[in-house]
Amino acid sequence: MSFTSYWFTLAFLPVSAYAYRRLISKNQLHLLLPLLISLVFYYLNDAHNLLLFCASMGANWVLAGVIAKNREKTSYLALAIAGNLCFLALYKYAKFFVVPGTAIPALPLGISYFTFTQIAFLVDTARGQARSTNPLEYALFVAWFPHLPAGPLLSHKDMLPQFMAAPGATSALRPAPRDYAVGLTLFAMGLFKKSCVSPLFLHAQSDVFLRAGQGDPIGLIETWIACLGFLFETYYDFCGYSEMAMGISRMFGIHLPVNFHAPFKSSSPVEFWTRWHVTLGAFMRDYLYRPLTKKRQVWRHYAALFVVMMAVAIWHGATVPLLIFGIYQGLLVTGNHALRRWNIVSRKGGWLQHWAGRALTLAAIGFSVSLWATRDWHQASSIMLGLLGAGNGSVWPISFLSPILILAAIIFNWFAPSLIDLMTKELPAWSVQLKKSTTSTLAWRPSLAWAAAVAIALCLALINLSGLKEFKYAGF
Repeated sequence: MSFTSYWFTLAFLPVSAYAYRRLISKNQLHLLLPLLISLVFYYLNDAHNLLLFCASMGANWVLAGVIAKNREKTSYLALAIAGNLCFLALYKYAKFFVVPGTAIPALPLGISYFTFTQIAFLVDTARGQARSTNPLEYALFVAWFPHLPAGPLLSHKDMLPQFMAAPGATSALRPAPRDYAVGLTLFAMGLFKKSCVSPLFLHAQSDVFLRAGQGDPIGLIETWIACLGFLFETYYDFCGYSEMAMGISRMFGIHLPVNFHAPFKSSSPVEFWTRWHVTLGAFMRDYLYRPLTKKRQVWRHYAALFVVMMAVAIWHGATVPLLIFGIYQGLLVTGNHALRRWNIVSRKGGWLQHWAGRALTLAAIGFSVSLWATRDWHQASSIMLGLLGAGNGSVWPISFLSPILILAAIIFNWFAPSLIDLMTKELPAWSVQLKKSTTSTLAWRPSLAWAAAVAIALCLALINLSGLKEFKYAGF
């Protein structure tokens, strides 16, 4: 029962939100009811792994208690983290462990997201930054259903205070009419991106990746269009999901963090990775990069950046192209920092640097799609040759619609405010990069114009739901 199914949109979500609104005032239900809704959602999506999911939460809650009582003994934390990572690796890289001919087990729903969320809680417990919680509070924090299929990663510092608010007080646990309006807007616009916008870029890719895998000729322009098409398709798919998750959660009075904030406005690779999959970047910063750079040597800084980008690549999969993707992104990010350090590139920059940076960043990220979207080195190398004009195909593609679509997407993403920009005032400060927000006269407000726009977007999205593929990052 995906977010993009009629069962979820027209039955599960409205029924759950209504029951929550009617029953949340009961003191004994203010934790149990949303937890029950979350576990029912998990059961309907992945019944076979529900007990495994609950066992993971139970084991980590016990481990957090042990770590809290033995903070001076780092071995407890190390063993807990190792256990979680082994659990994750066992499923994500099962093909390397199972006997040939044996069926590979399916990934439990949201395994990366609930595992990383729990690792962060364990580390913060060892640091003395996380308070002890009762089992219901902890389970609700980890299992809160809008984030399960594809994130975002949750931080206990932001989420637990919302779940633990007194049900009788003016708190996030008591959704107000404005919460429903904001939530429905985020949900409708996110669903529109997934069902109406993302498929356009799937079609723009044509059969370029298939032909590259077969060793057929591919041309310069069509290969760039295919790679940028894949990039925009992934963006609208993943960003659409993230905004839907925010909207669903808001209908229950709970704020989720922003996960995408206009990444194509970035004028450098460093900025791009602070706007794309924001919560994964924050996790890597807090629990991998910073521990590696406690000593302030410059070489540690660059080495840590490489380790972070390699970790992101391995999380996506253990293939040769993805490993090279990690090295490539590591070079981009460390090179960007080096240019800043040597004052070759200014942190602020002028008009020319800003727009040249946007174009170069888009080109650099677009080129990396050759490593990100391909299944093996043969296909990846063919795409890279095509991007360099050595793919032995005609320079200009037959269709003019795809280039126009890509050009329109670039212009729109460069100049138009994002949905997060338009709704910044309705989101908590901790979830929005306020310094990167764009002000606009179109900012969201409860008005007839916005209601009409949301209604049209929702209707168009519902019309296009049938036949939609699952979110690209579902189950990661």
